[in-house]
Amino acid sequence: MNKKIFIFSILSFLTLSISSQQSPDISFLFPLDISPSVSGTFAELRTNHFHSGLDLSTIGKTGLPVKSTEKGFVSRIKVSPVGYGNAIYVTHPNGYTTVYGHLSRYAPKIDSIITREQYKNESFAIDYFPSKEISINKGEIIGYSGNSGSSGGPHLHYEVRDTKTEEPINPYFFQSIIKDDIRPKMLTIRLYPLNAKSTIDGQTEAKNIPIVFYDGKYHLKGNPKIYATGEVGIGIEMLDYLSGSWKKCGVNECQMSVNNQKWFGWELNRFSFSESRYINSHIDYAYKMRYGKRFQRCFRLPNNKLRIYKNVQNEGIIIMDSIKNISILAMDVSGNKAELDFKLFKGNTPTADLFARKDSTHLLAYNKEYKLVYEDITCTIPKGSFYEDTEFIIKKEKNINNKTIYSIGDESIPLQSNVSIKIPIPQSLTPYGDKVTLAHVNSLHKFSYAGGEIDNNKIALNTRSLGKFTFYIDSIPPSIQPINFIKNKTYYHNSHITFKISDDFSDIKSYQAYINNQWVLFEYDAKSNTLSCPLNKLPNSIKGSCNLKMVIIDNCNNKTLYQTNFFLK
Repeated sequence: MNKKIFIFSILSFLTLSISSQQSPDISFLFPLDISPSVSGTFAELRTNHFHSGLDLSTIGKTGLPVKSTEKGFVSRIKVSPVGYGNAIYVTHPNGYTTVYGHLSRYAPKIDSIITREQYKNESFAIDYFPSKEISINKGEIIGYSGNSGSSGGPHLHYEVRDTKTEEPINPYFFQSIIKDDIRPKMLTIRLYPLNAKSTIDGQTEAKNIPIVFYDGKYHLKGNPKIYATGEVGIGIEMLDYLSGSWKKCGVNECQMSVNNQKWFGWELNRFSFSESRYINSHIDYAYKMRYGKRFQRCFRLPNNKLRIYKNVQNEGIIIMDSIKNISILAMDVSGNKAELDFKLFKGNTPTADLFARKDSTHLLAYNKEYKLVYEDITCTIPKGSFYEDTEFIIKKEKNINNKTIYSIGDESIPLQSNVSIKIPIPQSLTPYGDKVTLAHVNSLHKFSYAGGEIDNNKIALNTRSLGKFTFYIDSIPPSIQPINFIKNKTYYHNSHITFKISDDFSDIKSYQAYINNQWVLFEYDAKSNTLSCPLNKLPNSIKGSCNLKMVIIDNCNNKTLYQTNFFLK
């Protein structure tokens, strides 16, 4: 296991507790005509970001009317095969903008405008900013709930943003009918030795201790007597539930006190999208990658620029010069509380550094830029890419199939910025041209597409994912199969024709469809790999005998051409 040496200094940025604010004195209409059930909370911990809204259950259904929660105008319409899918942004005169994502379809007056823009740009994916041409009344239906984009099941993603700053704010503050009377649940604490003179129970490894609930409070399981030396940090695994929902949600606020002094806390009422990726310094990223669980740190890494923290002493680091009485208070946005108290006892300080670092590794400072060269591999790391001083390894090795594996750092190292990797393409692979790409290699020796651009017999990859890489040849074109389409069949304008497209490795980069040599709209759902043409949106000139041509291209520029005929009435 790699060790990290913590070098803490006074941060050069001003830590603003932008989330500590009074609830806005504004009430919005609930966007659905069903009883509220929340399946995802604001600022919940997600992969590489905080969740920016509420996920509202639609009881497993699509097609429920979605209403604007206040009067205003449509300021943005975004269509994408990933992310929010079909989304609408409504700007209100009170200084807020609401966002509605994963819709199945738009209301007719909105749908006609976005269809016009899609045909104008010859693109299904569109990001359109109307000029106040679509006014909206409070309670007006703007679309219908769905499962579009990267949604994992039918629901409505609902946001409230500050129109001026575009920062998302907890929508709970604007609602009075969402109820929650369930306290947060504490699961495990994790104790971290933070330097070469630090130990937990005589060991240099971080230690997990389960948490149990009884007598109205949380306790460490077995009430262990814990000995610590040097500088230590604490992390906590916890979650929250809302009334009427079994979905695991996020905790809104946490405060850790040491010997009755507020020592480290955070509050997640709003945040900035530009800072959201710093979530990877807020959590124990390495533990999440290895074991799938998220511990939230009650101490701050040097390059953590989140502005969610408050009541911070010594960056949350605890110096073990005496017995420390630790209290952790967690709260959800409704004010339900969970409390945990325990003690840390001063242990014996080790006489020598217990951390050993391999000679083949580089210790890289988080606040410096690096260009590392190992044999024929070059890795350029911008300043501020790491959240702390980090051990970094570059090496080449052979795997069980005698394939060259390039280790660039470790997949457990989080990155705030892209690093640049350049590797010469082996001479044996140069005849394959642009079919050569880089692949990630996981612990089971399975390959997945990483990408890269070919330049002067080298492949260059900008990435925020470190780990093991190898070369891969993708020369197989995408496939396309009809789902409900029958050649030479007669179709009517109120129907769809649907195809399934897929690629065996590098995934779909682009697609285009033409009927009688005119571009036509096919809607793409990336998670189900389906292309569907709503025939009622075809140009009026298309009717009768129709020749359909589709061109599908993957990320290694393999191309598939599909042609067929049908009749349209």
